[in-house]
Amino acid sequence: MYGLHSLGFAGQRIVAALYIAFALSMLADNSVAGMLVVEGKRSHYVANQEEGTVYIVYSDGEWIRFADGFGHISGLCSGPDRSLYVLSGSQRKLYRVAADGKVRQVRKVGSCPQAIFVDRDGEVKFVQRNGLVTGVP
Repeated sequence: MYGLHSLGFAGQRIVAALYIAFALSMLADNSVAGMLVVEGKRSHYVANQEEGTVYIVYSDGEWIRFADGFGHISGLCSGPDRSLYVLSGSQRKLYRVAADGKVRQVRKVGSCPQAIFVDRDGEVKFVQRNGLVTGVP
């Protein structure tokens, strides 16, 4: 453990990211479409796309189920207020998960975008398949 503490904050983040990548490679199997990973303030969020479940992964390797019931997750991003936005491709809905784990539907989406992100002002933006960034899909 001394080596991890002597790396400093940036080194610890790199080690945590490597640990998460290793853990995901060990957990992955052919039946799983994939996982999405988002960096939070003090942890990482990992979404199992097929399960529709989001986990919190801490740098010490602890995994905690954070929220579930989203169907197929096609987008994941974190907001400036420590909230998490989850885009359900199968349900065609955008959800906001507060830091305390409360899930709220933000809106329905007509078409499923390629990706989502939160800009500096805290607004959710959608990236379409053609690369166009919009406020509403």
